[in-house]
Amino acid sequence: MKRVSYCGKSFLTTDGAADALLQLAVALPVCNSSELLELPALTDDGHTMLVQLVVGPTSEFLSVPEKTRAKDPDTADAVAYLRERTRVLTTRAEPAYAYAYADAGTQSNNGWDDLYGL
Repeated sequence: MKRVSYCGKSFLTTDGAADALLQLAVALPVCNSSELLELPALTDDGHTMLVQLVVGPTSEFLSVPEKTRAKDPDTADAVAYLRERTRVLTTRAEPAYAYAYADAGTQSNNGWDDLYGL
C-alpha cells in the first residue's frame, strides 16, 4: 500500500493505483489537460472509500509506502483506466495531413510566390 499526499491531504491506496496515478500526472502536461479521477482508498479505520481528485498539468503528488493490516481496496478498474489514459496521452499519433514544402522567395511555375502567397 502507498500513502498519496495531495493538496495537504493524504489517502492510502494500492501500490498499483498510486503508481498509475503518478504516471498519469506526469503525462497530463503533454496535452495541457486536466482530469477528474476517482480512486478506491482506505479510511483510517480500514474501510473502503472513494477519493475524487482533479489532476492537471501542475498537480504535485507524494507517494510513500505504508504498511497496513487492512485489506487492499479493489483498484483493478481504476488502475486499468489510469494506465489506458496514460498510454493515450503518451502515444504520438501521426499527422493526418501531408507536408508541402516550397523554397523561400522563389516563384513556382504558375506565378504564385511560395513565400508570400502573392
